[in-house]
Order: sequence, then structure tokens, then C-alpha cells
Amino acid sequence: MIQLERLRKIGFSKLTSLEDAIKKLDSYIKFTSIEEIQTSIALNRILAEDIVSQIDIPPFERAAMDGYALRATDTFDASLKNPKKVKLVGKVEVGGFSDLEMDEREAIRISTGAAIPKGADTVIKIEDTNIIDDIITLYTSLVPGKNISKKGEDIPKGKKLLNRGIQLKAEHIALLSSSGFTKIKVRARPKVSVYATGDELIELGNPLEPNKIYNSNTPMISNLVKTYGGSVIRESTLKDIKEEILETLFNSVKDSNIVIFTGGTSVGTKDLLPEIMHENVTVLTHGIAMRPGSPILIGHKDNIIIFCLPGTPVAAYIGFLTFVGPTIRKMLGCIKHDPRREIYATIIKDVPLSSMGYVNHLRVKIEKTDNDIIAVPIRLKGSGIISSLTESDGIVEIPPYQEGLKKGEKVLIKLFLN
Repeated sequence: MIQLERLRKIGFSKLTSLEDAIKKLDSYIKFTSIEEIQTSIALNRILAEDIVSQIDIPPFERAAMDGYALRATDTFDASLKNPKKVKLVGKVEVGGFSDLEMDEREAIRISTGAAIPKGADTVIKIEDTNIIDDIITLYTSLVPGKNISKKGEDIPKGKKLLNRGIQLKAEHIALLSSSGFTKIKVRARPKVSVYATGDELIELGNPLEPNKIYNSNTPMISNLVKTYGGSVIRESTLKDIKEEILETLFNSVKDSNIVIFTGGTSVGTKDLLPEIMHENVTVLTHGIAMRPGSPILIGHKDNIIIFCLPGTPVAAYIGFLTFVGPTIRKMLGCIKHDPRREIYATIIKDVPLSSMGYVNHLRVKIEKTDNDIIAVPIRLKGSGIISSLTESDGIVEIPPYQEGLKKGEKVLIKLFLN
């Protein structure tokens, strides 16, 4: 408690580096359990097993286009000046079967995707033929295997299809379905409890009272949790009452993997979370060398990770992207811990910093010119300006050893998720 009182008097005298804070956090992250679900409902879930094909795809030789299946030898030397002739003896459609076995100078009408009949080893395109009654005239010479998709041509049996840790998209589900997988194993979504603290907060739908603000943090953080693969099991707004916050914490650690609080994390007299956390959980770090977001506190209790993010929306947002989102994805065993796309762009003006030693998060807008992609700075400061997020496309992280950005410098932008 002496340390907390000192923090309230003088502020953070020493901050943990962003790199060290992430290392401390990583040592406490555990995988969630594995569950089996229907392949058809696995969109955006994280695969928990390597998938190996149990069949050949396609499982049989099939026509790659509409035409006639026949023997290649019956087409040898065929041309416009030297046409060859064969007899039509049948027809096979997609999903159908022909029990005919091809003989010399015979052909079967075949549709794209249909199984190649016995005895046939090539398919001639419709446009390279002419038919009168049952006699087909051939005007081109073919080699065996022409216009035929071989068994296992797409995916041979025994080939690894997908690696564990990938986030399943529609194309992955198509691949799994075509291979006959009705069920797959995925990581269970981390259970997350989300709370906003503050006497100044008013819930949406209620009249806005004097000197109060609407609670934007809970809906923002809850939707970020879902975007990153977590499951929100409870969310609410709490007053700055120690007993209420403490009871909420104890109830949440019983069934959550992650508990998130916003607000009350700094050194003010009504910032109760640091005191509550230091008294009841193992505090991994409090005070991180990043802007915005320096008052972030990260704790641990009974295998549950607790994040106390600043109450200002931009700081809470960036704190989530930096710590909470990657934690969710590490619990899920994701190959890629940060799903944001990255691009390089040219900064169009100087961005000076008042001091070094912090990872600064610059919000930028992307614009395209004829010759380049440029980054337009929106805001470096202003952790309560929500519009600085909606007017931006992503964030540039300025390292702690850098004095700022110079006009014309190439910068790496981490794009916001859609």
C-alpha cells in the first residue's frame, strides 16, 4: 500500500518496457481446451489439429471439359485436312456412370466433371468435332490424358491439408468438406468478462445527466473480444465502489479465462483497481512505457489473466490491441498472434515527439497517389478522442529510441481489422 500511495503522490517513477511486459504476460498464458464441432459452422474458429487428406481429390479420373471420351490412338494424325471418324456409343453426365468399355473408333459424349469411361484415355473438345447422326468427325490429334483431371490431381490421399493454428475461412471449410470431414477439432473460445468502471458513466438508452458520459468502452471492448476470437460471458458497468468491484472480480475468476476492466487504473484517489489488484491478485506489471496506455495493469489469479485498461477509449482500444487481443489468440493456439495486416507507406509530414522512452502509437489515414501509398497523421495524443480511430486506417508504432518521424520516411502501418 505504501507503493500505491507513493504512486498517487508522484505518479509512475518507473515504467515497464512494452517488450518486457509482453514477456511477463506470455509466461502465464495457457491454451484453452479442445472441442469437436461440425465443419459447416467452423467459420473463423482456430483449428486445433493438423488435417491430412483421407481420400484422393478428385477420387476418380474425370473430364476437364465438355466433349467426347475416346482413345487417343483414334485421333492420331487427325486434322482439318485429314479428319478421323469415330462412332458415338453412349453418354455420361456429371454424377452418372457408364458401364460401357470403350473399343477402337468409339466415343462417349461426356460432360465436365463426369467420370471417364473404361477404355477411354482422352477427351476431345466439342469445338474440335462435328457430328452427323452417330458419326463424329475429329479434326485434331490428342495425346493420352488430354483434358482429363487425374485421380488425386487436386489433393492426393495422405497430403497435409491444413496446419493447426490457422483461422478457418470459407475456402478452408470448402476444402475440408470436399475431403469428407464432417467434424473437426478446434480450440474453445476463451471466456471473457468485460467491465467498465466509473461513477461518470451512463448506460446507453438513459438520459445523459450533467457531467456524465455514455459508456462506450464496454461495447467497444466486447466487440473486440469477439473479433479476436473470444466469447463474452458477461459485461456491465460498475461504480467506483471498492466492494462492488472486488465482488465482481471474485465472481468473474470462477468461470472466466480473461477478465477486463476499463477505467480506474491510474494514480487518482478514485482509481481503485490498482489497490484491489495488489491486495487480491498477483500483479505482473502496472505502468507500461507506451502512449497512450501507460497506466495499464496486468494481473493473474488462479490461471485467470486480468487486464485493467485505461478509461479513455483510445487508450483502452490500443491497450486491447497490444495485450488482450494477442492473449486471446495465444490461448487459441493461433499461428498468427496479431491478425492485423501490415503495409508500408510514406509519412507526409514531420511527427515530433516531446520525449523518448515510450512506444508511441500514431493514428494515420492511408491515401493512394499515382506513385505511392502515403500515411496522413491523424493524432498522436488525445487518448479520449474516439473520432481519431474512426478517421484512421491504422496505427504506426514509433519505437522508444526514436525522436519522431520525418517527412518522407517509410513507416509500417498496422491496419485496423474490418
